[in-house]
Amino acid sequence: MAGCSPDDASLVSAPLASDPFRYLRLRGGDSSHGFDQDDASSSEDEVPPSRPRAVVSRPRAGPANSEFQPGAIVRVKVRNFVTYEEAEFFLGPNLNMVIGPNGTGKSSLVCAICLGLGYSSNVLGRASAFGEFVKHGKEEADIEVELQRLPEHPENYVVGLTIRREDNSRKFTINGQRVTNKEVQKLMRSLRIQIDNLCQFLPQDKVAEFAALTPIELLEKTLHAAAPEEMIDWRIQLRDYFKLQKETEHNGEKIREELRKMEARQQVLQADVEKLRERKAIQEEIENLNNMRVVVKYYGAREKFKEAKARKVEAERSLKRLQNSVAPALEAVNKKQEYQYKIKLVVTDRQRRLQAAVTAADAAIAQVDAAQARCQELVGRKEAERANFSAKKHELGRLRKKITDQEANYRRTPKEFDAAEWNRKIREQQHLQRDKETEAAAAAEELKQMRVKGYENRDQLKRVQSSLSELESQQGQLLTQLRRINNDVAKGWEWLRDNQNGFEKEVFGPPMLTCSVKDKRYTDLVQSILQTDDFLCFTAQTREDHKKLSDQFYRVMGLSVTIRSCFTPYSAFQSPLRREELSKLGFDGYVSDYLDGPEPVLAMLCAEKRMHASAVSLQDITDEQFEQIQRAERLTQFAAGRQLYRITRRKEYGPGAVSTRVTQFAKGRFWADQPVDAAEKTELLERIKELQTQRSAMKEQYEALDAKCKTMDQEKQQILDKIEELRTAKNELQREYTKWQALPDKIEKATDQATLDKARAVLQHHQQIIGIRKARQALLEAQLVHLEAESEVAALKAKNSEITQQLEEGKQMLRLIQDELEEQRNIAAEARTEALAIENIEELRDNARGRTVEDIDQAIQVEKAKLEVIQASNPAALEEYERYAAKIERERASQANQEARMAELNDRIDSIKSQWEPRLDELVSQINDAFSYNFEQISCAGEVGVHKDEDFEKWAIEIKSGGERAVSTIFYLMALQSMAQAPFRVVDEINQGMDPRNERMVHERMVEVACREHTSQYFLITPKLLSGLRYDERMRVHTIISGEHVDSKGTEKMNFANFVKIQRQLTGR
Repeated sequence: MAGCSPDDASLVSAPLASDPFRYLRLRGGDSSHGFDQDDASSSEDEVPPSRPRAVVSRPRAGPANSEFQPGAIVRVKVRNFVTYEEAEFFLGPNLNMVIGPNGTGKSSLVCAICLGLGYSSNVLGRASAFGEFVKHGKEEADIEVELQRLPEHPENYVVGLTIRREDNSRKFTINGQRVTNKEVQKLMRSLRIQIDNLCQFLPQDKVAEFAALTPIELLEKTLHAAAPEEMIDWRIQLRDYFKLQKETEHNGEKIREELRKMEARQQVLQADVEKLRERKAIQEEIENLNNMRVVVKYYGAREKFKEAKARKVEAERSLKRLQNSVAPALEAVNKKQEYQYKIKLVVTDRQRRLQAAVTAADAAIAQVDAAQARCQELVGRKEAERANFSAKKHELGRLRKKITDQEANYRRTPKEFDAAEWNRKIREQQHLQRDKETEAAAAAEELKQMRVKGYENRDQLKRVQSSLSELESQQGQLLTQLRRINNDVAKGWEWLRDNQNGFEKEVFGPPMLTCSVKDKRYTDLVQSILQTDDFLCFTAQTREDHKKLSDQFYRVMGLSVTIRSCFTPYSAFQSPLRREELSKLGFDGYVSDYLDGPEPVLAMLCAEKRMHASAVSLQDITDEQFEQIQRAERLTQFAAGRQLYRITRRKEYGPGAVSTRVTQFAKGRFWADQPVDAAEKTELLERIKELQTQRSAMKEQYEALDAKCKTMDQEKQQILDKIEELRTAKNELQREYTKWQALPDKIEKATDQATLDKARAVLQHHQQIIGIRKARQALLEAQLVHLEAESEVAALKAKNSEITQQLEEGKQMLRLIQDELEEQRNIAAEARTEALAIENIEELRDNARGRTVEDIDQAIQVEKAKLEVIQASNPAALEEYERYAAKIERERASQANQEARMAELNDRIDSIKSQWEPRLDELVSQINDAFSYNFEQISCAGEVGVHKDEDFEKWAIEIKSGGERAVSTIFYLMALQSMAQAPFRVVDEINQGMDPRNERMVHERMVEVACREHTSQYFLITPKLLSGLRYDERMRVHTIISGEHVDSKGTEKMNFANFVKIQRQLTGR
């Protein structure tokens, strides 16, 4: 056994022979006071030298014949974890008993195993954040768990975990290599470690949950703990197949029920269906008669068409004969009429031409009139110009001189135009322009950067001045303190102040800013109840606000903050004791009495930390008052003097199972008046002075750069003006040279054009006069010929009038017959179109022989009369009947598929069940043998069996025993020991509240079962044990002594080597 200082823990490994202390290996709680008596011949009075602890733990290669099963825990090391500052546990391969008073850190070892192997705190029955496991006042906690290696691996597995309080983060390593939590879980599965299985890992807060497991849940946990993987897989398959079987059977029953309903509905519709079928037959007969009528009508129309066609042929023949007989007499008339028609066309054409010539002549006359008017105008102008003759003569001399000068200019060749030289000059200026632009751009960019730096300097100056203002106000001091503690929370609070209007209800910032202590004497007491997250959390009043704030803080801003909601009003939180009762117990009031702030925030703190039920007192309470508090069972947490008390009651172990944890709390960091930080204020003033100096220097640089940019802009503009001037001069010179080259061509072209225009005008006038003359002469000739033709035609018509009348009558008759034929053709075509839509035309034609359209119309009327007599109550019955018939056919097909699927499922179930059920029976039988044997040893009866229900989901473990529930639980877990698939088991305080007789017998059986060879590792955590219990060499006892009353030399005073020496002296050994 070993002791430890308040911040250390230690363990002991002690196999015994005849002398209980003969082979006892003792280890102190820290490296400065360790003891090691591995050598049995060592002097009893000597204290062996301490063995220094290694700075970095390394995986150890276990021997090939190690007693540890693969996956068993060889060593656990913690630092700054819960109550431990640093401790290392060296564990045994069989039964490990961890004992010590309440509150010393026994369950913390369980927590370290759970968290260190990658599992959540929920497995422990606690919903605590990971950061809450870090020792108070520390930033990080470290856990190392060394697991026995698999035979094929060279070294043990050392799983490391580092927890950060600030952001609740976890970092895992395996043998020093950084890994993810998923990789740790993969390793746990390979070693069959199932900490989330209550049959393997039963922490203190999960004992009641295990006791409350239903028989069905117990079967599942048992299989995971003791059965091989294939049985677990078979059970999952059977569960899925039975579920599918149930669903298939349910679906089949639904199909059968639906078939019964549809067949019954069909039977109801039968009478109406027969009537509707009879009506349908009559309707089909009517439709058949209508089709027959169309056929008869078509063939009748076709016969009439043939008769009309024959009459037309006969009429055409008669007219042909008549035309042939009178053809010689009419031939001359026809030819003369044709000749007259042609002459008429010629006359018309020549009249048109004459009109066109007259129009052209009129236009020519108009031109003549215009010329006459022009002449008269010229005569007037001539008289006027005579008066100005001398001026014109002078003008003529000037023009002659100008012509002479122009000819001289032409003879004088201008200076040659060199475009390449001008382009070279322009390019030189453009190169200068680009150089200036590059230089100006660099200066502008430098000016821009200087402007940005100026803005940044201004913003920094404003922020520092604002910080200085805030530092001198109480709220500002609190905000400064908040930034030092958690900058993310400060950023969130600053955003919330600016965006409060975007929420349904007011959202409150951290309680350290929004709340205050009414009486400063109680500041530390109030803060002892709360944790850091309680001071720094945000409080939303609606779910929508909580969702919106979470999205802003976590997704948009990426902050690590805590957001809480409480929808219970503050008034609903009632204190457990009245003021008078509280005063009798020595308390001044509840935490809620001394805290002031917004009601939603206070309600949140009541819901989270039960501050309405946490009492406080400036003075410490007496032992008598403490006993009264324990008996009252109304207070579970209170602070008195400088102590914080937390009472834990385990009702499942009986009324006496009560443990109290007492800790001394430090001075609170929040809600304390603080003077202005002079150093920080001086630093801010110096920063302001520094920024102002920088601003002045940057202003001078900016003004110099700005003047430089303006000078460059002016130089650049001068270059642009020079380029423009060169381009203008080049273009002007080029234009003049081109004009000089084109001058001779312009003079020659103008002279030729005037001569051509004069000739065209003369020729056009001459052609117009000739055209009028020819057109008038041709028209007169055509009119004379036309008059002669009309006279001859009239004479011939008078001579052959009787013959013409006969021909007209024959043509009239032919036209009438053609109209009749066209009418019959249309009737036949319409009837043919209707007939072509009918499929059985020939059959209908045969049936209609000897019947007329009138006969068929009469038969249709008879059938319609029959149809009126037969009426059905449900007109849609036939359609509904046939729809049900189609559905029935589909449902019967579905029924066949369901039956086939059911048969397939039954085969699969029988195949798997035939393998799984015997194995299950065998497994439960072994558990039952061990369970019954354990109870027999304490003179009780116990039995374990399998309840096999028709519903596979209800298969369960049945436990029958005559002992206490706790005894039954521990014996069941012990029965699993020999079949354990898991490498270790943990049971925390299972013996609390147990009858002493049962506890002794249970301990006897536990030692016997857990200390056999080749069994898995076992952990029993308990705060107390009876005396005179059985001890085995294979078991190892770990005694934890920790607490605030253990002084710094605790491992010297709690020297177990001296205890052994004293015991040996007392026993005379």
